[in-house]
Amino acid sequence: MTTTRETETSHLTGSHALPASATAPGSQASDLAGFLEQFAADTSGVTHAVLLSRDGIRLVDSGVDKDWADELAAAICGVASISANITGPTSSKRPAGQIIIERDDCLFFVQNAGSSSAFPNHPGNVRGVVDTILAVITTADADVGGVGFEMSRLVDRFAPYMDIPVRTAGVEPR
Repeated sequence: MTTTRETETSHLTGSHALPASATAPGSQASDLAGFLEQFAADTSGVTHAVLLSRDGIRLVDSGVDKDWADELAAAICGVASISANITGPTSSKRPAGQIIIERDDCLFFVQNAGSSSAFPNHPGNVRGVVDTILAVITTADADVGGVGFEMSRLVDRFAPYMDIPVRTAGVEPR
């Protein structure tokens, strides 16, 4: 029997869909969605959070409108890809630790979140893992340093669910 929660969190990815069991209560994907929901509720200025795959597909979110979250995931994937392919002053290409996009109506924060096997039926699953990106949307006047710090803490909370967790710098709060 499919519960309301399972129906709400099943994810369409083109012609592929994650089975409801992948986001069933107690599953790794459900736990990650819970972290995002708690983060959005507890972090000042945060309105939405989405965990997406590096190939631009929404995996789990904090209760965001699904159509908007799918569009956001595709756009954020492009931003992360562009930032990783810009040659820096040391003549090398490296992924950004964190990307911030400022608009008059909100701020977008983007950060790598690790590689996870929590999404086994994801079409971008390579060698049993999916590379993930955390996207956070805040109010335009949110505390950038505070949100960035809390995002790093959230990514640290993801570590047990990641086969290859992201190493975050031990940033001290201000």
